[in-house]
Amino acid sequence: MSNASESEVVHEAPPSTADSEPALRDLVSRADLLDVRVAKWHAELLTDSAVEVGELEVRVESAWRLRGDGFETRFNVDAPLASPSGEDQVASIQVNIIANFSLSEGEKPNRALMRKFIDQVAFFVVMPFIREGLHSLSMRIGLEPITIGLLHQGKETPQTAWQKKRGAPTARDSADAQ
Repeated sequence: MSNASESEVVHEAPPSTADSEPALRDLVSRADLLDVRVAKWHAELLTDSAVEVGELEVRVESAWRLRGDGFETRFNVDAPLASPSGEDQVASIQVNIIANFSLSEGEKPNRALMRKFIDQVAFFVVMPFIREGLHSLSMRIGLEPITIGLLHQGKETPQTAWQKKRGAPTARDSADAQ
């Protein structure tokens, strides 16, 4: 049995409505990543005593904005951490990541195409920054590190998130040893 608590990651952005793969390929071929930056990096322990985290729910909201020469995407990540009973919130972690893209000449993408780009391209670009932010900030406030699961193509977000006690074996470690 693992000491890790596990829960789903919730993606609050609306689902993609564009089914034009050629249009997405064209947008990707005309876009280039200019930079990725952290706009918010916040963690707060909401109790003065030592706590154990029981439940973790990671919510991700995304938005975009067209500019004259490209566009930017913004991902707001909120990870409230609850006590094992689920009755009390014990910590709050937020990370906001902005990715700027240039866009070569051509038609400006419509809403549906931008949503598809965010879900299938931009989220994969910023995911390492989100993962590192949650992991680092949870440890900085004295909690066990947060790890979020793999991001798979065709899925809106990773499907799992958990906290692992440092040095404690997981169910996977036990299975690998056999």
